[in-house]
Amino acid sequence: MLRRLNFFFEFFEKNSILPFYESITNNINGHIINNENTGALKAFETGLCVCVVNMIPPYFDLKIGKQNKLYRAFQVKHRTGFIMDLGQYSNAEEYLKSHLGPRHRKNILSKLKRLESCFDISYKTHYGDIDDLEYKFLFEEFERMIRDRFKQRGEEHVGLKRWNLYKKNVYELILKKRASLFVIYDGKKPISINLNYHFENILDSAITSYDIDYAKFGLGNIAVYKKMEWCFQNDYQRIDMRWGELYYKRLWCNAIEEYKCDVVYNNLLVAMPLAFMVAKLIIFKKFLLQYKILPLNLSFGSRHKPSQNVESSSAPSFKIENLTKLPSKDELSLLSLDENKLDFLRNPVYNFQYSNMEHTNNINIYQVNNDKLTYIIAGKSQLQRLVF
Repeated sequence: MLRRLNFFFEFFEKNSILPFYESITNNINGHIINNENTGALKAFETGLCVCVVNMIPPYFDLKIGKQNKLYRAFQVKHRTGFIMDLGQYSNAEEYLKSHLGPRHRKNILSKLKRLESCFDISYKTHYGDIDDLEYKFLFEEFERMIRDRFKQRGEEHVGLKRWNLYKKNVYELILKKRASLFVIYDGKKPISINLNYHFENILDSAITSYDIDYAKFGLGNIAVYKKMEWCFQNDYQRIDMRWGELYYKRLWCNAIEEYKCDVVYNNLLVAMPLAFMVAKLIIFKKFLLQYKILPLNLSFGSRHKPSQNVESSSAPSFKIENLTKLPSKDELSLLSLDENKLDFLRNPVYNFQYSNMEHTNNINIYQVNNDKLTYIIAGKSQLQRLVF
């Protein structure tokens, strides 16, 4: 039988080591982890066995030991991985200054300052402990953010196909300190959620998303920066952003390395030539992808577009006009963005706050009484009319 397995998912997401391997060496600290799961080999011991084990990180060495002497493997380089190697730096600011360059650094820190000036922002890593109700709430919000973001991009997030598995497993992994949810809050409202997996000094940045109404503030980059701060505070050496060519990974990662693939086979006579042929096919396919002879699809979406801050196709269109004077209060009705029916106003209000560095506490939103499609955003020093 020919089977495809994903080492990364098994190890990080399921806290399991495939039974072919006697041990794993963490090359970052030299620690050897012995496999206690070798008894599961029985499931592979009937007849021909050739298994393609994808996504073995470059910082791990896997050993097929003596007790697994019936198995051997051909190893090939499979896909490009994106890793932040923090080992030579003492803090996040140093990494930012050394790796990103002045323009990107200034842009990220400027947006961080605007975010914290406009909202009551807090950061929390749920790691080792999380309230059950908060966990359920965060996963609901997480799923909503992903669906909204990928609907905006016209893509399908492949992680949603495994969403029930995530919801089921992550809670216990958080309690065991094998996973975490990093959250950026505006008050009590989560506006960016990141699912991470943990092993020793490695943080696997698995799935990230954010509230698209806050797109101007660059929450994706802010989340990476704040997670990196947490990693330095907790002695982590690597942030693994996994495989898949995306702009933000190229921006942040200083270690672009190849994930390995083992083609594991048993001792039947036909197994070795079959495994050898499969290994050569993997190398050939990589060549075709590298030179764009085959279409490249390595992102979380089914199609990838480079644009990061596109208006949602479902959002109503409107015209923006600057005002010098607020109309009479008798002509206006004061509104609250907490009302769900006013969801469509959040993005233009947050964009107004971004442009004018206005805190939420200083913002008032009005509807014009004699024109239900006209709204006014009033800050301390600026006024803006929205005509839908």
